[in-house]
Amino acid sequence: MRILVMCLLSLHALSGVFWAGSTLALSHSFFELTPKLFRAQMAAAALTVAAGIALWGVAIGGSHGPMATTLAIGALCAIVAAGVQGAMRRSPVVSQRIAAVLLSITVVCMVVSPYVT
Repeated sequence: MRILVMCLLSLHALSGVFWAGSTLALSHSFFELTPKLFRAQMAAAALTVAAGIALWGVAIGGSHGPMATTLAIGALCAIVAAGVQGAMRRSPVVSQRIAAVLLSITVVCMVVSPYVT
């Protein structure tokens, strides 16, 4: 079980770092690269969300409390960010900027969740 959690966590973190990092970079510059990176970003988003769902099932399960609530807020922001990026392809700069804010909230939620009481 520990190996499964480590693998899922690694997959979740690596794909999430690419997704959030590329989104933040594209929201401030390199606008011409946005269409070229769209597929890679959406693949990373799907992988991040899928690994996150699996981690939730394995590590969080049915527990409730401040940590689970904080993680759920972060997960919801990530899912909305993926939706924004997918739906707003005609306005890539705006979609990247909205997604960048949402993914920043997601990252903060993931980082602080163990310390929320």
